[in-house]
Formats: sequence, C-alpha cells, structure tokens
Amino acid sequence: MLVYSGGAHASPDTVRAGVDAVRRLGALNGFGVEATDDPDVFDDDRLTRFHAIVFNGASPSPQGRNQDQEREGGREGAGLDAHARAALRTYIRAGGGWVGLHGAAAGTHDWDWYEGLVGATVDRATPVQTGRVEVLDHAHPSTVALPDLWERTEQWYNWRTDPAGTVHTLAGIRVRDGIAGLDEGAEHSWSWCRNYDGGRSWFTSGGGAAQDFRDRAFLSHLLGGIEWAAGAKPGDCTVTRTGSFQRIPVATSGLTDPVDVAVAPDRRVFVAQRTGELKVVDQRTMKVSTALDLAYPPGTAGRADGLIGLTLDPGFAENNWLYLLRSETPRPGITGHRLALSRFTADGDTVDPASEKRLLTLPVRRPTAGSGPPPSGSLAFDRAGRLYVGAGGIGVLSASGAPDDPQGSVLRITPQDDGTYTVPEGNLFEAGTPGARPEIYATGLRAPYRFTVDPGSGTLLAAGTGADGAVEYVRITEAGRVGRPYCSGSASRGAADCAPRGNGAGLTGPTTGPPVSGPVYDYDPANLYRTKFPEYFAGKWLTYDPAGRRFTVLSFQRADQSFSDPRFAPVRTGELQSLNGVFEDMKWQRPAAAAFGPDGALYVVDSGPGGGPGLDGATEGVTEGAGLFRIDQVGDGRLPGAAVTADRDNGPAPLTVSFTGAGSGLPPGVPVTYAWDFDGDGATDSTEANPSYTYRTAGRFTARLTVTGPEGTTAVAGQEITVGNTRPRITVRRPQDGGFFRPGEALALTVDVADTEDGRDTPVDCSRIVVRSQAGGSGALRPLTGSPGCRGSIVMAAGDEASRYGSQRVTVQYTDKGAPGVPKLTGSTSLILRPAFQEAELFTSTGGAHGGVVTGSRPAASGGRALTEIEDGDWIAFDAVNLRDIRSVTVGATPCGTGGTVEFRAGSPGGRLLGSLAVPGAEDAAAGRTTAVSPTAALKSRTGGMALYVVFTSPAWSSEKPDLFTVDWLRFDGPGIGRAAAR
Repeated sequence: MLVYSGGAHASPDTVRAGVDAVRRLGALNGFGVEATDDPDVFDDDRLTRFHAIVFNGASPSPQGRNQDQEREGGREGAGLDAHARAALRTYIRAGGGWVGLHGAAAGTHDWDWYEGLVGATVDRATPVQTGRVEVLDHAHPSTVALPDLWERTEQWYNWRTDPAGTVHTLAGIRVRDGIAGLDEGAEHSWSWCRNYDGGRSWFTSGGGAAQDFRDRAFLSHLLGGIEWAAGAKPGDCTVTRTGSFQRIPVATSGLTDPVDVAVAPDRRVFVAQRTGELKVVDQRTMKVSTALDLAYPPGTAGRADGLIGLTLDPGFAENNWLYLLRSETPRPGITGHRLALSRFTADGDTVDPASEKRLLTLPVRRPTAGSGPPPSGSLAFDRAGRLYVGAGGIGVLSASGAPDDPQGSVLRITPQDDGTYTVPEGNLFEAGTPGARPEIYATGLRAPYRFTVDPGSGTLLAAGTGADGAVEYVRITEAGRVGRPYCSGSASRGAADCAPRGNGAGLTGPTTGPPVSGPVYDYDPANLYRTKFPEYFAGKWLTYDPAGRRFTVLSFQRADQSFSDPRFAPVRTGELQSLNGVFEDMKWQRPAAAAFGPDGALYVVDSGPGGGPGLDGATEGVTEGAGLFRIDQVGDGRLPGAAVTADRDNGPAPLTVSFTGAGSGLPPGVPVTYAWDFDGDGATDSTEANPSYTYRTAGRFTARLTVTGPEGTTAVAGQEITVGNTRPRITVRRPQDGGFFRPGEALALTVDVADTEDGRDTPVDCSRIVVRSQAGGSGALRPLTGSPGCRGSIVMAAGDEASRYGSQRVTVQYTDKGAPGVPKLTGSTSLILRPAFQEAELFTSTGGAHGGVVTGSRPAASGGRALTEIEDGDWIAFDAVNLRDIRSVTVGATPCGTGGTVEFRAGSPGGRLLGSLAVPGAEDAAAGRTTAVSPTAALKSRTGGMALYVVFTSPAWSSEKPDLFTVDWLRFDGPGIGRAAAR
C-alpha cells in the first residue's frame, strides 16, 4: 500500500495518526505499507508496485493555507503536476485501487477526472459535532462489522452534488438528527465505492481527526475499504448505482388490468387480473396463457373487486396448489359484498375450475366513490405454512377493530391438505370468544392494499396512508390492534409493534400517493442465477408508489442500540432505520404488485395508465401499457435486450405483420444474432432484425424473438398476435382530456365505440364498458341515440381526497365478444382530470436557471408542504392541462422574500403568455412576512391539451437576495369546471 499525505486538508497530528494506523493494519493483516507526502512518487514505474493508494486527507491540487488549515495548524502541499496526474490516471486505468479519507474530496475543482474518482466534491463543512451514520450495506467488507447506526463526532461535509446514484452508497448521514450546518436532503452520502475508469475507488468522510484512527470501528471500516480497493476481498460496488439493474419485459401484451403476481419454482409466472382471468407466462417460450377465467360479466370488475389476490402454496413444486382471493360473482341469493378465498390446482398452463376448494367467505363493506379507501385484498404465506389474508381497508374508522369484522383486518389460518383450514395459536382472539372471529390476527388497518411477510423473521409488514393522511410503515410482530386509536406514531397501545411513520423521506419530488408494500428479499448464497439481487438487499423491504411510479427500499434495525449523546433515544430491533430510492432510472405507468422469484430476480406487474391494458388509444407519450417485467442486477455489464414491436397485433385473416427488433441487442458495436418464431411451433422462421410474416388462419399466436450476445447470453421477448378479431377503438368525447373538476361534482361522460366485427352501426352494449378513476365513480351508462356509443357521468370524490393526490387518470375500456376460436379483445383509452384546487407541490417537473424549486415542509400550508427556494427564472410544469372555459387562476403564496411575478405560459417556459400576477415582497406585505396572499390572474382560454408552465420572475433578484416567495396552491375557476351530467 502507498499512503500519500501531500497537500493534506488536516492537522499534522491527524496526518501522522492516519499513516500510523495504516501501518498497524498492514502489520496485522499481512500487507506492506509505504508512506510519503512527496508527489514525485506519482510516476508510472514507481506506482506499479502498489495494489492500492491511500489519499490520507490528501489533495491533488496545490493548496495554500485556508481558514480551516489556519485554525487546525494544517500545512501546505505542492499538489500533483501534470506528470503526476497522468501517472495516477494511468495507474487507475490499469486496474489500480484508490482509497480516499475525508479531505481527499476537497480541492478537486480543477480536475474533473479526479472528482469522478472521488465521487463528489466538498461544498462546505459543518462545525465539529455529534451525529449518526446510517450503515446501509452490511455485505461489503468495509461496513460488514459496523452497527446499523454509528454515532460519530466529526466535521460533516456538504457536497456540491450528492453522489448517490453515481456511486454505491455504503453509509449515509442521518439527516434528521439535526446536525447544524448540514443541508437538508433526502439522501446524504457519507461513505461509498465504485468501479471507476478501469480501477476501484473507495471513499469515507471519516479520517478527519486523529481520534478516528483510534476508533476500532473506524479501523475496521478503513481496513475493509483498503482490502476491497486492493482487490484482496470481494464486494459489490454497483448495487445502488443508477443503471446497475436492468428491466426485462416478460409480457407486454395479452394482459388486462393485472393486480398480483407470483412466481413458481420453475420460473413460470402467474398473474392475477382484476377482470377475473389468471394468466400464466412461460419464460422459455414467452407464451401468455389464460390458466383460469372466473367469467365475471363485463363491467363487474369495474364496479366491484374482481380477482384481487394470488399466492402459491409453499409446497407448490409438489402439489401445484395456488390460492385466489376474489369478489363473489353477483347471483340471486347473495346480498352485499363478499370475498371468497379458494384453493385451486394448476396443471401446466391451465387451472381446472373443478379443483376449487373454498376456505373462507368474508362479508366486506365497499365504500361509495370517494368515501373511503379503494377495494383491496392480499395473500401471503409465512415459512410455517400459515396463510395471511387481507380483506381490504376500512371506510368508517369507528368500526376499526370490531372483533367479528374482517374489514381492515389481517386473518391468519393454516390451510389443510383436504381444503379446509385450522386456526393457529397466537391469533388475536381465542377460539370460542363470543362475538369474535378467531381467524383475525391483526385489526385496525385502514388500507392494507398489499402486505408482505418477512420470510426471515415472520414479521407482517404493511404500508399506506393512516387516518390522518400521513404515510405509515407498520410492522406487526404478534397479534394485536394497530392503527388509530390503538397505535399512533411509535407508541403502541396494543400487542403490536409499530414502526415510526415516514413522511416521504428518501424520495425525490412530491409524493403523489400512498406507498404499497412489496416483498422482503430472502438472499440465498446457493442460488446460481447470475443476475440475482445481491446480498445488500437481504432483509430489506421494497415498497412502491403506484401514483408516483417509484420504488423505495426500507432498512430496519438489526439490533437494539443506545447512544452516548442524550439527544438520541435508544432504538430497538425492527425500527425503521432508513428509506432510500431504488431503480430511479426506470419508468413505470402504475406498478400494481411485485414479488421475488426463486431465481432472486424481482418480478413487477404494471397495470398500465390507471389500470386497463393501455393499448390502442393510450394517451400521447405513453409507450407502455400493462405488462410483466423482470428486474435483474447486471452491475457494470448488460444482458442483451430483447424487444418486439409489431405494426399491428390484431386484425382479420390473412394478417400480415411487420416486426422489428429495434431496441434489442447490446450497446452499439457489439454483435448479436436474432431468431424469430412467429407461430409458436419452436422452429426458427427468420434471422432478420426486422422481418414480416403473414398469418393465414384465425387464432392467437405468440411471436417470439431470441437475441443472443457474443458470450452466449440470451434474451427472449414475445408479442401476442390475434388473427380473426380487431381490437375495438374507444373515444371519450367528454370530459376533455386535461380538464378540471371540483370535488363532489358530476362530470358528463360520453364514450364512442367502434368495433369492426360487431359492426360500426350496431348499438353498443354499454354494460361492457368499464370506467375506472381514483377520484370518482361512474354510474350505469346508457346508449347514445344514433351513435355507437354511451353516455353517463362520473361523480367525483367529495372532500379534499381528490386534490390531495393531484391529477387523476380516468381509464375507459370496452371488451368485444370475440369469435369462435378467437379470444375477446379489449380496447381502452385514458384521460387526465385535474382538481380545480391544485396543490402546487404536485407539479410534473421543475427547472430553470437555478435548478428549479424545492418542496419544503410547511405545517401551516395546505397539505403541509409548499414550494420554496424560488428564484428568478425557476418554473414548474403541469402536463395534460386543458384551459377550455377556464377564466382565471388564483395563487396562494406567502410574501416572505423579494417578491416577483408569476407567469402562466403555454407549452414551454418561454411559450405564449396566458396571464400573470404579482406577489409582493416581504417589505411590501401589509400584514407582515408570514401572512399569505392570494392574487388572481385572468387567463386566456386555450382548447386542447398542453403543458402549463408556471414561471417565477423578478428582475430585481440576485443571488445575494432572499428567494422570491413561497407558493402553496393554485385554484382554477371558470364554467369549464364541474359540468352537469349529460341527460
């Protein structure tokens, strides 16, 4: 090892302590150490002797004395000249290792390559104080022995740009500890590593004081970093870097409103659809089959639950049992809503309906539109073979926790081989308790749309929105009552363990909806699948936000801890430690469910824009509809991609289809081969990249493309082709896409349907039209006179629920009748509706000369948040806005700064000016700094959808002056809002 201390940003005592510490580590662990502060050591020949170089607080740039050095007694360094810099770059490119301590991230302003080697540049440091580090990676050799929360007293760094996403973050600063001088932020990296320009780079913010090198934990941290950088110990440093995971399309056609997913031991993927169909996808052939169809009448799944839950028996490989949770099909004698839990037996790609064994029938209440959480349900097994059943959320809080009410509860039963079940010990109510269901395990949950069971600990995990609208992450370790009034924050009033509530920490941008529980990763070192998820994720909980289209990963305390600083309360095993974004480079429509497969890959079903297939008629800019995807970890490599695009996927016979493999393969210049099987007979029909094929017989076919890379790695993609039927075309004439609504009002709904086989002039069966919206519900549709369409209304949700989550997507779909030997097809379209009262923080995007606005916590603001750090030229944008019949807009703002103008522009920040208004500065505000104002601007009416840009300007602003103001909300007014229903 070479320890270089030239130009160190530290005191001589700290420099000597660092050198001595590395020497001791070398003596104890069998590696040699040479130390110098002479930059002449950076020579091609001299550097070849070393396995890694430690920059002991050293800087490559010439440094005179700065104020920090004067205070700490630091010294000057000569820096690295052009020859030395070239030698370091050559060394790294040849596979060398680099270790950086503390001040090694300072003084990088004149060398971009070195800044990339480090990963970040210091902006400014805080005063020395006590805080805590969250250790996120417990598999890397540099952090494997560290505690979950590491109490440290040091000078903390703010970065010009946080490196999260460009490096693998090993540990981050616990920002909510209140470290004075530390920038607020969702993530604040403290130590990281990366593969860089052919070599290995490892950095820690520690090592800035002599006492660090007497800390046993820090020495363990440093030793692991040295050993990894030198190539002596393995460690995955791609895990949290953007691009280290690859999303593989498994099925992007043939799915309609998928809601749940499960993966068999042989990697067949089962997908439950709310429409009542159970699909199975064979990853070898990419064929999508309908294993079971519960035959819901058209429209039933839009008005009731449909098929909502799926899980496989732990012994599926031997018994082929699977469990489905679904709403009862309405029939005479059944009153009210009921959920049925049944076991079925699979045989290959089919499920025999006669194999059904009914385990439970549960009465449930379903709220009217806008009066409570949406219909939901969930199934999960633990390792003991106990099945957890969720019957959906509660709409009336006073009913929460009723001992005989399955609503808002999780039931726990043990299925038996004969299709019955027993009640395991330890549930909430003992068998025989009067008026109680012994199956209930936990009760009081408001909206457990999905829950999961940690396969390691057996802990039940649920995520969602609590009674007060706050985001909640709940752990249930034993039977009990959870949620209000039983559990609030971290205080438990029942036999349940409640994790501290999160408020979106760790997420970037506005939180547009409640999180949904995904799986906990059960890492198996014996799993040989080459792109399985790494050990980093072991025991971590994945959640996702369907509305915000993002995934997060939650880490929990692995052991109880206490701290010396009285500000820090003790933490217990199982408490929420950190919450971080993941897969942030992937774009989703509306993720509905996620599950790990036996291969260690993550399978995600995306229900498409607002549910429905998202095929023909999807909104502009939507490139993917409903689909099944597999996420593999690829690190610094890539698997060959396989993507099939067809110019048509349905129509009468003979049907000629032009295919393209565009988007397949590897980076440019890497050769791949193509093999197409158009008719599913297993034979290769074409090896061209963009072939065509004519289907001459009616039926459904799977066109399969296999792409093979130079190392023999393959990728497979499929495309369903329906011959003998044409997908219906749907057009929504009213309401207007991008239009506005007021909560509780009715909007006219007019739908046109064109179906080639059923006849353009044939009256449409309006009962086959399904309308879905988070923000409202539709009544029965009636035929239009003289037109192949239907009319009715959408009644929007009352109260503030609609505006809380911003824009709402309305999806309209119609399923035709099919033909003999040819399956039914569903056509769909969707549109965006916006609340007239728009929370400003729910913008689509932000930008400007100064980076855009920041969403800040403001307890007095509507929704508890407002736009802050608004500077001249910053803007926010709202996509899909239709200003037809909108006359004015009012802005809720607080004149706490310089003041300025709010401009409303069409299409771009410099687009046509539609209106403007002025917000006074703090000194001009008549009632003082914190009094809100609400100026109004007249708007020029615009027809058609567009992106609306809200631009903030002030010619008097400069970087030395305060921000302009804060913005809380926008309200749009005019006769275009809340139109009465069509009659």
